[in-house]
Amino acid sequence: MQIVIVGGGTVGTELAVHLQRSGHAVALVEPRAERCAELAEKLDILVVEGSGASPRTLEQAGIAGAQMLLAVSSVDEANILACGLAAQYGVPTRMARIRSSGEFRAKGSRVNLEALGVTRVIDPEHVMVRVIAQIAHIPGAVEVFSYHEGEILLARHIMTPGMPIIGKRLLDIAALTGSHRFLAVALRRESEGKTWIPAGDDVIAAGDDITTAFTRESLHRYLELLGLEDRRVKRAIVTGDGLTAIQLCEELASWVEVVTLIDWNPDHAMRAARRLEGVDVIQGDPTERDVLREVNVSRADFFAGVGNDTTRNVMSALLARSEGCDEVAAISLEPTSNRLFREIGVNHVISPRRAIAQEIMDVIARGRMSVELQLRNLDLESVEIRAGEGSKVTAGPLFKVWAPYKRQAIVGAVFRDGKASIPQGGTVIAAGDEAVVILKPKHVSTIQGLFKERR
Repeated sequence: MQIVIVGGGTVGTELAVHLQRSGHAVALVEPRAERCAELAEKLDILVVEGSGASPRTLEQAGIAGAQMLLAVSSVDEANILACGLAAQYGVPTRMARIRSSGEFRAKGSRVNLEALGVTRVIDPEHVMVRVIAQIAHIPGAVEVFSYHEGEILLARHIMTPGMPIIGKRLLDIAALTGSHRFLAVALRRESEGKTWIPAGDDVIAAGDDITTAFTRESLHRYLELLGLEDRRVKRAIVTGDGLTAIQLCEELASWVEVVTLIDWNPDHAMRAARRLEGVDVIQGDPTERDVLREVNVSRADFFAGVGNDTTRNVMSALLARSEGCDEVAAISLEPTSNRLFREIGVNHVISPRRAIAQEIMDVIARGRMSVELQLRNLDLESVEIRAGEGSKVTAGPLFKVWAPYKRQAIVGAVFRDGKASIPQGGTVIAAGDEAVVILKPKHVSTIQGLFKERR
């Protein structure tokens, strides 16, 4: 598939890398000459210097033959215009990153984004709220991925002494889950310095880093298996001075007993207090210990710093943890420092740009394309791919067709007719089914070949 990306920032670059590696022809449009030179040297794609709002520039990027436009620059208006131009060139799929999408979705709004050429809106605030809410739903998780708007979850946990499943074989655990299906798709053991695709005979040990796939309906049972059901969030504290903080409070208030917002901007705090029902709003600096003690941070189950200032987000999260809150998250706009932030004590460091890129990849995958996403520090990738007519993977049950590849890759989830399921050995993948496959990067092309249409 031929894809044009408008915007060479972190989001555009990450999309270009994954889409190109997935076998798609990618062209990227970026106005900054220096950035273009960097991208042309680093990526094996067509890089065009210019504006995504320029027909001439888009033509140089091959818009006339493209099947998809991804407008992900930092300027809403430019992204909308790029989609409008792409519509005139007959590009069927046109996604725009729009921070102010609420203006267009507000009750009474007469503006139709689709009429302006946008077929899909990616709203950064909405994405961040969903990502952080998922983390809050799954206590103790190192990382959480979701697919098809949260129907399937991939959760990473470090196994700690005392967890009910320590010392058990994965095969034995499966017998304890009843009607719920769980599938361990990755296991990292630091003592051995390696990561592998687990099998039923693997025995879980304290310290193991395990990634498990399950449906949203099975979340409660998953937490029970880990002995974490009593750690569900009952009190949450959010800090921030923007729309993300307000929307996150609204989401958390729908299922968390006590939600508190700390806003350091007096004017914004007043507006937030008027809008938020059932949320305590405090005006103050969350990097001051007295402010956190005023809101009883030591009794909080979850703390999230989601403002536009990375330093303040990280510092307030670290301070909250030092005061006794075990689960803290912070939005970081400095991706090069994210690993350091985790090492010094922030449980969850969220990169908005990476989250947006993942959201777009998930949407793309539902459009009959193969896309990849790396699982942090595991040397594994998650590939969403659709089974083609007559493909090898549809030739029989998984325990037969997958036997030669069981240590190279694993099918973590299957989507059929809008319904998600965790596969078993007897599962037969049909043409048109979508699968989430966890695999080592060197095996991507081999696995994609299994799903390729054959006549």
